[in-house]
Amino acid sequence: STSPMKRLFPFFALILLLGTAAKPTDKDAAAFRRPANEYRPMPIWHLNGTLTRDTIVKQINRAKREAGFGGIAVLPVSGTRPEYLTDAYFERYDDMIETMHRNGMELIIYDDIDFPSGTAGGRLQAQYPRDTRKLLEKDEYVITGPATFTQILPDSTEKLLMATTAMNINTYEMIDLRDHIRDGKVTWEVPPGAWRVMFFCCRYNVRPQVDYMDTTAVRKFIRMNYDEYGKRYGKYMGNTVKRVFYDDIGFNGMEKTWTPAITEIFEKSYGKNAALYYPALFYDIGPETEAARVAFHTIRSELMAEGYPRLVADWCADHNVSSIGHPPGNYTKNTTELHGDILKFYRHSQIPLADYIFYYGYGRDGHKQISSAADLYDRPMVGAEVNGAFKADMDSLMLYRVAMDMFSRGINFLIPHGMWYDNRPEKVYIPPVISSYNPALAATLPQYSDFVARSCYMLQGGRRVSKIALLYPITSLQGHHKFDIAVYRPWGEYVPAEADFQAVGSLLTNRLHRDFTFIHPESLVDGRITGNDGNLVLHNRVNHQEYDLLIIPGGKVLSAETLKKIKAYYDGGGKILATTALPTKSAEFGRDAEINNLIAEIFGPKKQQDDGQLRTNARGGMALFVSDPDAGTLANALDRLGIAPDVNIVDTTFRRSGNGVFNYIHKQRDGKDIYFFSNSTDDNLTTPVELEGCLTLEAWNPYTGKVAAVPAETVSRDGKDYTRFDLTLPAVKSTFIVGRKQQSK
Repeated sequence: STSPMKRLFPFFALILLLGTAAKPTDKDAAAFRRPANEYRPMPIWHLNGTLTRDTIVKQINRAKREAGFGGIAVLPVSGTRPEYLTDAYFERYDDMIETMHRNGMELIIYDDIDFPSGTAGGRLQAQYPRDTRKLLEKDEYVITGPATFTQILPDSTEKLLMATTAMNINTYEMIDLRDHIRDGKVTWEVPPGAWRVMFFCCRYNVRPQVDYMDTTAVRKFIRMNYDEYGKRYGKYMGNTVKRVFYDDIGFNGMEKTWTPAITEIFEKSYGKNAALYYPALFYDIGPETEAARVAFHTIRSELMAEGYPRLVADWCADHNVSSIGHPPGNYTKNTTELHGDILKFYRHSQIPLADYIFYYGYGRDGHKQISSAADLYDRPMVGAEVNGAFKADMDSLMLYRVAMDMFSRGINFLIPHGMWYDNRPEKVYIPPVISSYNPALAATLPQYSDFVARSCYMLQGGRRVSKIALLYPITSLQGHHKFDIAVYRPWGEYVPAEADFQAVGSLLTNRLHRDFTFIHPESLVDGRITGNDGNLVLHNRVNHQEYDLLIIPGGKVLSAETLKKIKAYYDGGGKILATTALPTKSAEFGRDAEINNLIAEIFGPKKQQDDGQLRTNARGGMALFVSDPDAGTLANALDRLGIAPDVNIVDTTFRRSGNGVFNYIHKQRDGKDIYFFSNSTDDNLTTPVELEGCLTLEAWNPYTGKVAAVPAETVSRDGKDYTRFDLTLPAVKSTFIVGRKQQSK
């Protein structure tokens, strides 16, 4: 029979969202009811016209009073008048910043005109053409020896020679031809066989943006652009101006973006002649192919992270503001081709930013990459530029669907895309218009802004509870990545067949409802993450995390140093789940055998690795390989490994229509457990939920600001106490459940 209390659960759960009021229990409830402007959405404002003071004041006032926005990110675009960076332009900028200051709003400085950032309105290219973006080019000649090969060197006024290499097509023998260069040409007596003779050059001035990987060039850009704002608006920095926005810092899809320093760094770091390894960027060169690619792409990723993002972050810190921005394709499977390494890219940025563009659901499985970077570097805020170029189905519900999905993935600050100075349809070249000028959205914007502000208030700061670490397979992606592939794929989709990490993450998040964090393999080596009595610990001051499980997703290439740390974690009682394909190649030169030996010590001999055999050791360590990860096999693996959830969604059979999802996020802050549950589907759902620990629960309604008590009971499962309640969420709705720990009975 069912107890009276259990029969009432669905009723109580439903009224959580209907707004039954309870007396606020602390100052948080009051701040939640009336959140400050800093938590409100701050849309991009495209200045696509001739600026006048009257129109500026009018649109800013409407943004605050009619839409409830807390600030505006000011984006000058082509066609902005007065001309960008002129005195007349800054006179109108004065109007913007002074109007926002009077309104108690925030002005986010966009750091250039148009996008990508890095042109200083075209001035950088005009003054310093060799400091702009560069490309790696390969000129190639196929020669059959014996023969004499003679070729004039490439024009040094247009490009810098990186290497001249001959490669035997059949044996992969490499010859550095630098000693065969005389008087501006190469003359070489070709041995018998088929050979490729390749000239690798770095071509100057192929894009108007600054060379993001060259710190000298970036400093010139900062002087030309950032310092113009710094010298004019110092008194507003840290109050009206708190953030500076950079956009699309990286490479175009499959672009061979390069910088001359890479050759020297390669040779100093690895003690090898770069000319003998440059061909690996285009061809298979034998057993060292993957290690060579990892080496070059790691250098490129490091230079990117330590270039533009770091220097901008340093400038912002010096001016009491925060950098916020994103690279292109931050959500893609293989960020190697678009900016290098997503978890490294944000190493210095004060506010990592995701980019949710094109249509609902696009890139959703990759947004955890950005919030995981924030977790790794202990950043309390994670932003998202949302709804850009959403051309269809952009109704009021879409605003909420996108916001809820982002909040559940760790985002806690929104920059909608956006407002337009000239709102005429023919002038809005990147829809939609998210402002009170759009009749389809105008009525909902004040309530939407309140919802966003309350949600961001609850989700900023504190620590996120995550019990699963998912190793980011960057070395496998780099080892696979080569230039000039025969068939072009969409951005970031050129990946090895076994690259399942986003699919595994999606299953964890959307089907099994187990939150996780992407961790960088280098973090296991540099001490940021260490093994401790069977747990992996992320050592942060605030956002520290303890993982019960490490997942090694499918990939062939892994650092031997990382795998040694993983083996030590397993030997100490750690639990490991590997999926799809186990590593066989080392990211370092000459250590493939070590990789295979370590894998065998963890997962057993090769013949035992495909049968789902659970490996154990005397310390309680467990290792399991699943070759076909889906919802069923992953759920079974988690059970076999004994990985208990901190949030147990009892019923996962509800429908997922409208391309929506049911998700949650669990944070701890100020002595409270904060749970955000979101349903972006088109269906109502009801499920019992069990929260680890003995908790007194309240529902905090982000739509109304009201607080309601939640009836619950304590249940025991596998020796642990859980607080059980029934959760009902109508379609496209969300709620916060706030728990305070009580003594166990």
